[in-house]
Amino acid sequence: MNPSLSEVLQALQDSWSIDSTDDPENWNPSNPSRGQCGMSSLIINDYFGGKLVLWKVFVGEEQDGVHYSNELPDGTPFDSTGDQFWDTEELKEPLSFERPSELPKNGADRYLRLSDLVRSKLEREQEEKSIST
Repeated sequence: MNPSLSEVLQALQDSWSIDSTDDPENWNPSNPSRGQCGMSSLIINDYFGGKLVLWKVFVGEEQDGVHYSNELPDGTPFDSTGDQFWDTEELKEPLSFERPSELPKNGADRYLRLSDLVRSKLEREQEEKSIST
């Protein structure tokens, strides 16, 4: 199975929930990408490789958190959750790095569940395509 970037993104978006966010206090269905960046960037990396990018999130002059996105193998930046931010939040100081080989210490269970959901959705979509052709 070799899904496109848009297919993986759609499967991710369809799979996001309060159970997959690392920011449940601020997550809601009208902003489903809120708190999904870490696990989503790992899943994009699973399918396409490349590097992870760590950003500092600032509100005014104070760092308020971090954000993860991807750098695809050809150097193209890709941010599956870039729409999650409030007007007061600003991304600064990106740091590109190779993905660690181990699962994240915080959120391994969320990553595994979200990854399974995405894979299932992509497999179902592939089956539907093969039936219709």
